[in-house]
Amino acid sequence: MYASCFEANCTLFETLLDDKDCVLSDELNHASIIDGMRLCKAKKVIYKHNDMRSLEEKLKANMDKRMRMIAADSVFSMVGDIVPLPEMVALAKKYDAILFIDECHGTGIFGKTGRGIPEYFGMEG
Repeated sequence: MYASCFEANCTLFETLLDDKDCVLSDELNHASIIDGMRLCKAKKVIYKHNDMRSLEEKLKANMDKRMRMIAADSVFSMVGDIVPLPEMVALAKKYDAILFIDECHGTGIFGKTGRGIPEYFGMEG
């Protein structure tokens, strides 16, 4: 059975998050992430596009949530920007958040061997 990235994004949030949780989404995320967020019961928080100060403010404001999940595209298909992965990983660690990166648009394009944004930033594994 084949499942697309769109379908995966539409089911991920509902499966992992409930009303005790929070999902923090880049304002320019792909429609599949937005649709997936709509299906779950977690609090939805939008931060400014690729703005790590905005994300940090939102993380601080939601420390009362059981789980905080940061969701972003690796490559924002409508504008061509890439996620600032090193800074985002640092914030996820600092605020004990889960980081979800949709690598659909980066694989095969970014990184020395096409392994995507983690390879591009030297952050594989």
